[in-house]
Amino acid sequence: MKVLQFFSNKRWTGPAEPALNLCVALRRLGVESDMACSPASGDRLNQIVEEARDKGVEPILDFHLEKHRNALKNWEDRRTLARVVAEKGYDLIHCHLNNAHLIATRGARRHGLPVIRQSYHGTGFSGPWPYRSMLKKTAHLIEPSAIAAEHDARKYHYAESSITVIPNGVDTDRFDPRRDAPDARRLLDIPHDAFVIGIVARLQTHRHYADFFEAFRVLAKEREDVHAIVVGRGTKQEKVALNPVKELGLEDRVHFCGYVTADNYVGMLRAFDVKVYLVPGSDGTCRAVREAMAMAKPVIAADRGMLREIVDDGKTGVICDGTAEGLLAALRRFAQKPDDAREMGEAGRKKAEREFALDAQARAVLGVYEKVLGQART
Repeated sequence: MKVLQFFSNKRWTGPAEPALNLCVALRRLGVESDMACSPASGDRLNQIVEEARDKGVEPILDFHLEKHRNALKNWEDRRTLARVVAEKGYDLIHCHLNNAHLIATRGARRHGLPVIRQSYHGTGFSGPWPYRSMLKKTAHLIEPSAIAAEHDARKYHYAESSITVIPNGVDTDRFDPRRDAPDARRLLDIPHDAFVIGIVARLQTHRHYADFFEAFRVLAKEREDVHAIVVGRGTKQEKVALNPVKELGLEDRVHFCGYVTADNYVGMLRAFDVKVYLVPGSDGTCRAVREAMAMAKPVIAADRGMLREIVDDGKTGVICDGTAEGLLAALRRFAQKPDDAREMGEAGRKKAEREFALDAQARAVLGVYEKVLGQART
């Protein structure tokens, strides 16, 4: 089986890493899975290209694959797609993101190739993009949640039999609490025996940081051993985070580490006792939550987006209403009962190994490929 992963974004953000990880995991299952992406981002080599090569994947760089629709470049990409398909002999095209989907549904049709779309919209597609017309030409839709599947089937009149819900995978070998990683508590000068609350989110106004800091303020007043680590950056960071923390007098209890990568990021997650996630950002599938669960960290999540489908309330974490009061109640529970935090964290790790591991995702996706190709042959 030969599959082309078709990815239309020049930035190493959102779905880029999940799409590449899936390509690599499929190769481990014996699928000849290639990845096509844009060769450059501005005047630099596209980071996706660098990351792919680091993982042993030489990407196909013959396309523009812009994030947004561009009439001329899309036309050129459709011509290139026809040539590449003829040369490589692909059996199907797996599209990641909207413009790749648009190019493929118009370019693959002349070759009779099935097109599969992977969605990263946690609650379903939205906006003015012509999803209905594209889905008519799409053999199968892979959704990240049951919420998204129900929404898109209803709104776009897409057959439920052609939809499969497959959670996006995370690298459970990389995100493994037993693996060595940098000591973030030591780096940030946080006491070893402190109760650490972590939050990973861009510092933007819509991420509900005000609720988080208000809940933390109350808890920090009650307990001297409470600290917080904020992982992320943003154009509004002064207004959203740095100034409020200073005004609340919490500079010695709230630690900003900015944007961290590689093992430094793993080390930050390892330093948490509990992770907070209040609203999905640009990644509607909330990958940061699954990464924390893989690290055996319980998650306090607001009941927004698809978070209820990831975090099992009372088993792998707590679902709250997202207010400062609801968040405070959940934080108090874990601070007062650390055994609950450890048990839920361990349950989260088991769920991640069972449902979110890359090989589990790849096997499920391979099942979709086999179903689609079987239908195409009948």
